[in-house]
Parts: sequence; structure tokens; C-alpha cells
Amino acid sequence: MKALRIGGPLSGLAVWASAYGKWRGKDRIYAVSSGSPCTLFVLDPAGSEPVQQFALEGSDHCWGVVAAASGVYIGGSGILYRFTHEQGIENLGEMIPGEFYTWRLAADDEGKIYGGCYPGGKVFQYNPSTGQFRDYGVMVEGEQYARSMEAWKGKLYVGVGTRCPHIVELDTATGVRAEISLPEECSTEQLVYDLNIVHGKMLVRITPCSRLYIYDLELGRWEKCIEHVSGLSVSAPDPQGNVYFIKENILQRYALAAGILTPTSLAMPEPAGDYGWLEDHPLNPQGSCLAGVHRDGTCWIYDPENDRHTVMDFMLQGQPVHLQSLAWGPEGKLYIGGYFAGGLASYDPAASEMISHRGIGQIEGMMAAHGIMYLGVYPKANIFAYDPNLEWNPGSNPKLAFSLQEEEQDRAFAWTLAGDELAIGTVPSYGRNGGALTLFHPVTGTREVFRGLLPQQSIVSLASGEGLLFAGGSVWGGLGIAPERKEASLMIWEVNGRRKVWEGVPVPGEQAISALALDDEGKVWGLTAGMLFRFNPVTLKTEQRIPVLPVDWKAMTHFWRGGCELLYRKGILYGVAMNLLFKYDVRLNQLEVLDEDARLLAVDGEGGLYFARTTALYRMQILESGQGEL
Repeated sequence: MKALRIGGPLSGLAVWASAYGKWRGKDRIYAVSSGSPCTLFVLDPAGSEPVQQFALEGSDHCWGVVAAASGVYIGGSGILYRFTHEQGIENLGEMIPGEFYTWRLAADDEGKIYGGCYPGGKVFQYNPSTGQFRDYGVMVEGEQYARSMEAWKGKLYVGVGTRCPHIVELDTATGVRAEISLPEECSTEQLVYDLNIVHGKMLVRITPCSRLYIYDLELGRWEKCIEHVSGLSVSAPDPQGNVYFIKENILQRYALAAGILTPTSLAMPEPAGDYGWLEDHPLNPQGSCLAGVHRDGTCWIYDPENDRHTVMDFMLQGQPVHLQSLAWGPEGKLYIGGYFAGGLASYDPAASEMISHRGIGQIEGMMAAHGIMYLGVYPKANIFAYDPNLEWNPGSNPKLAFSLQEEEQDRAFAWTLAGDELAIGTVPSYGRNGGALTLFHPVTGTREVFRGLLPQQSIVSLASGEGLLFAGGSVWGGLGIAPERKEASLMIWEVNGRRKVWEGVPVPGEQAISALALDDEGKVWGLTAGMLFRFNPVTLKTEQRIPVLPVDWKAMTHFWRGGCELLYRKGILYGVAMNLLFKYDVRLNQLEVLDEDARLLAVDGEGGLYFARTTALYRMQILESGQGEL
């Protein structure tokens, strides 16, 4: 059966990193948008030169860009790139074998480049003179994120987490490491998310509390703590020694010597990313202006001397966005959520019409109730309510209904209706094990959160029927922590009684139950990474196991939903396991592979299967038992 490509529902930009420099005496901004592939945009903040753009083949994310005398360096998917105006983009190769995610970059006074990695929590050095990489190894045993860093006087200071925040002082010549102890109250936090050094002061932002701590490197002591600061960095100082950062959604000026904080007139509702200083900008030709790049590629420029600002829109074209979630919504429309750059699209099969919206983050899962689409947005497991009958207006529609951040939850993958309530299963935040089950009543707005129902496991799949809720677990929690369990559990939970009826391991050896569905007889069908199984909720026994494809659990860095879905329709199960779209005839005990490059799954009333292939939506006509081609 052939799949019909409907189209790419979403496009967007996700600029999280940028660097600042000069070319032929003129200011330039080097901004990188994550995407497939990442794109480097070379921008003239004066607006007189055309935008240049360069594809970073082989990478789909970027968190680090740094300018040095030898060029602009960009960290991608385990790959380091260099840009020069003369040579364009150079792929310098793999930084450290096995490290496929790169965080922030730094450069020292000699022009050497440093970066931190995931999943090994390692740090590398690149020497432009020799073209060689150096692997400094794991910064803190048991921590997978070397997230932030800055070089100063022959040392590299590295922010590490996520089980517990750490600051490592690395001697870049000898490789010797020492740890700088954080204040005691940081012991229950997760990560040193940002780290900058200005005039011998180290400024570190701890998450999730979002406190900025200031440490005197010469005196070796902590001096100050500032609450409610957002990232991803602190600016280089202005001529008076002031630095700038975002606090309570406003750009603030901070006098390091005097410890005085002054709000500016520039509102900044999103993280500021990287800052740079511009000279001779039209906003203030005689002074210096501070600049940064928004996620959407627009550039804000602030004049400290006159406390005024402007925004430049370079009209950068968005890139196709990978699809992250599918769900049917009101009026027979299929809703599609985007990965990383986010966005929400709707597809009307009757009219063959696609409508796309920007301004919402990465939607891990969603569901319709009472004419409203409820969207589970990462991070913080923020649940938004969107009314399709009203105008799209981020902030008011979709509107934040509630957040599960205080419950240490991050990703709302699993959704089902349990009577009049929405049941939501979540993956915890970074460095934490143990998901949660949330029951939310869309009419009354009441909700209850139950943590620890599946001990040390995330809740990644849900199904309901006859007053019971079935929940499937994954041994993986948030990123940055190793599993504490070896096998995934299935739970039966009584909705009205708010109690666990049963918990057990339906398939020994399997580490995640990524999808669940009920058949006409009330049997529970589950899907692991590569195995389909049938469970009898009366006898509490697994009655059947059907291998779909071989899976090596030891090779997994983590596994939650993995794009897996499972749908039951008239004696037929349709599912996606590790990009394999399959059909299983329950009565005939026959398994058929329909497609080998599919993610996500939805079925319409006309017998059509919808799935995603990277950035595009597809539909496949299916042949049901006893029927002709639909």
C-alpha cells in the first residue's frame, strides 16, 4: 500500500546560539537555527548588507557558537564546524566518538575552542593550529551533561548536572580537575545551566530555581545571589563595567562592583540567548549598543545610553520542522505539533486544508475535550488550552491552563479520557526518576497529581475502559540520570476510587511500554520498543507475545514513546515501532509491515492511517479484513 504525502505542516526557526564579530570593519552577527539541517545566518545589524545563509549538513541542533581569531565555531550534532568569510563552512569532524549532542562552546586567549557534550558528560578541546581534538573525559562521574563553560587564565570552568549541579575547574594544559563547591541550597537543584566570567567574577545560573550566583575567582568565595533570572547568558561588560541579563522578563543592568541592579525599558519575555556589543549602529552611531537574537531570527538592539531599543526583522525563512505529535481535534481536524522549533498545525481532510501557527513550544502530546485542544508543551510539562473557534493569539489562546513543573515533571506524552477527566502521563524533569499521573477535569478546572504510582518509572502510555485506567511505564526518567529499574511495569488503576488495583511486569526484560490499546473483549494490548503483547486484566496474565522487530535495549540512551502509537479498529491493530508501521490481524494472528519509515499514528473514520516522516505528514489507505481497498 502506497503512502500519499500530504505536505510539511510546520516551518520555523529556533535560534538558541549566536556570536558577534566584524567583517571588513563592519559588525556581523552569526546566528544558528536548529533544524534539518541547521542553518548559519550571517546578519548585518545595520541592515545594509543582504543576509547570507549556510547549511550545516549532518546536524539538527545547535546550542553553542563562539567567535575566535581563526573563525566562527559552531557546535552541532557531535560535529564541530568553522565558518570564515573566505572559506565558508568547514566540517572539522567528530569531537568525541559516542558524544552526539553538543552544548555551549568557549574560546581561550590562545584561540583554542572548548565544548561540552551529552550523553557522556565530556569536554573537548579543538586546537586550530594543529587541527586536533583532545578529549578531557567525563567531568563528574554519573553526570551526563557538561552544559556551560568559560575559559579564564588557563582554566576552563564547566557547569555540569543534571542529578545535582556541579562546577568543575579544569586545567586545560594538564587535564587536572577540581570542583568548586556550590552553596548548600543548590544541592537539591539539577544543573548549572549558564556560566559566564566577567572581571574575575563567575556568574552561574542554577536550574530549575533560576537563581544567579556570583563567585569571586580571586578570593574563592560566593558573594551574591539574584532570584528569578532567565538564560542563556550574561553579557560582556559595557565601558562602565555593567553587565546585562534577563530578570523577571525585563533586560536588567547590573553594576558588578556596586551590586546595583537596574531594570531597563526593554521587556524580554523569552530567554535572551547570547549577547553582543555593536559599534556605529544607527540607533546610536556614537555609542555602543547591546544586541541579541530572538528564537524567530529577529534581532533586538538596545541603546544603554538613551534607554531605547529597536527590533530588526531580517525576514529569515523558516525551515521544515520535524513532527512530534498527532491527535484528532474538534471539527474532524488532525492537529500536528512540532519538535524543537515547536508550532501547531491543523489539517482538515474534508477540505484538504492545512493551517499552521507559530508561538507555541514543543508539543509532546495533546488531546481534545469539550471542543478545546489541550497541549502538553515541553519543558515544565506546561498544559495549554486552545480554542480553535477563536483567533490564534499565544498567551491568551492558547492559554496556560496549568504547569507540572512544581511536581518535577517535564514531558506530557501520554493522554487518554478517563470518564469526564483527562488523564495525562508524564516523564519527569532532568536528573529525576519517577513520572506522574494527572487527572484534570476540563469543565471544573480541578486536577489531582499522583506521583510514584509506578516507582522510579515514567508514565509513557495510557488507556482506559470500564472505570479503569491502564498505565505503561518506562524505566527511563528525565535525561541525565540512569534508570533505577530494569523492567517496565503495567499498572491498573481505579479512577473513581483513586487507587492502584494491580502493578506488575507483563513482559520480562522489556524496559518500556510505549503504547496501549483495548480491544473489543476488554483485553489490553501493549507495545514495547519491538514487541506486541496481549494482557488479560481479569486473570492478570500476559496471554500472547508477538515480536515485531529485534531491539537491543543496551544500545538505548533513553526510550519513552519513541514515536510509537497503537490503535485498535475492528479486529485489527495498527502500530508504529521504531519507525516500522505495522498491521496485526488479531483474529488471524498475522503481522504485516506497511511502511519502514514512519513515526506517530492516527486513524480517521474513512479507514485512513496518518503518520509522520521527518517533517511531512502522510496518509495511507488501509485494507481492512473483509473489505475492499478503501
